Amino acid sequence: MAALRSVIAYLALSVRTAGAMYIVVQVVIWHSFYAAAPWRLAAPALALTWAVIVVAYLRRRLPPPCGACADSAVYVALALAAQDCVPPAVRDDAFSWLVIVMSGQLIVPVWFAPGLLAAVLAFAAPAAYWAGAALAPVTNARTLTGAAILLVVVGLVHGYGRRQFYRRAAVADAALDEADRAASEQYAVLSGNIERREHERLLHDTILNTLTALARGDGGDAAEAVNRCRQDVALIESALGEPGDPAAGARRPPGDLAGAMRAVADGMRARGLTVHVEMDDGSGTAVPDRVVAAFSNAAREALCNVAAHAGTGEAWLTVTATAPTGDPEVPCRLRVTVRDRGIGFDRARVDRTRLGLRRSVAERAADCGGQASIWSEPGQGTAVCLSWPARVLAGQGRPC
Repeated sequence: MAALRSVIAYLALSVRTAGAMYIVVQVVIWHSFYAAAPWRLAAPALALTWAVIVVAYLRRRLPPPCGACADSAVYVALALAAQDCVPPAVRDDAFSWLVIVMSGQLIVPVWFAPGLLAAVLAFAAPAAYWAGAALAPVTNARTLTGAAILLVVVGLVHGYGRRQFYRRAAVADAALDEADRAASEQYAVLSGNIERREHERLLHDTILNTLTALARGDGGDAAEAVNRCRQDVALIESALGEPGDPAAGARRPPGDLAGAMRAVADGMRARGLTVHVEMDDGSGTAVPDRVVAAFSNAAREALCNVAAHAGTGEAWLTVTATAPTGDPEVPCRLRVTVRDRGIGFDRARVDRTRLGLRRSVAERAADCGGQASIWSEPGQGTAVCLSWPARVLAGQGRPC
């Protein structure tokens, strides 16, 4: 409905502008008539001034109902009193400046006044024109009747158009509201599913991995096991905390990718893994918080896999990012790589029930609009690459 009303307002502005130009043309053509009695310029000057005022108003906002009534009042007064200001040769003609500007004026009251009032204002113009003509000498009754009928037809056309288009606009708005409600419900369900999956991944990355290590006897001494449990508790508390928690916000600025990755590296070093961190100059670029959380958790799981399965105590964490160009079509491009020189593995022989790489790494990247790829060969180490956004951007190569 708002779009329709804006289009109609633009149409009214264009018609009023053309009407104002037509007044000037008529005055120039019949300059001898107006030069003979300068007072005759009062009516076209008033119509021209009012048209300029209305055009300036319509450029900024839509006309209110009271404005539509005031607009009609001005033109009804012109119709009643301006007949003597129209050259006799065209006074009763449908192409006189008075009839033209009155027919163009009907757009505002018919489309922007309330329903019943719009009908009254639509027929007020031809009635006033007929009454004004009756007060002045009639030069041609047939053309006078034709001009009045033209005003009635213009009003009926606008009234019919208002009824049909407003009805369709109301139906479209109802459909949009229903679609928005359905989309909101789907978004709520999707958000809940994503949050549930993230909690499941977090349980896998912390408690399940720690219990598995203890069951295999890989937990080290008691102090190391206690330290690992404390780290798991801290991660779970951070994940389950409120999004707007001031304490959480004080720890790291929003979108701090570099800080999040350094925290991941420090946590893995506390578990005995040597992590070499490499960051380019763009790694300080702010990225969405959801991407920072997803990539930091995925990188932590990849490093945990190095510590648990690679047979090496050394890994490399590389972060590269390109700053946004200002073009909304080219956002920040982010890439995080975790690699090692361990024993590697054959992906074709990995048990598909294993959750680490599939859910804790690949699905995390996908949930935030990114992508994960994994390369490994027996005896040649492993590389896990995370990229965001997932789609390939022009001039930036293919995804890892």
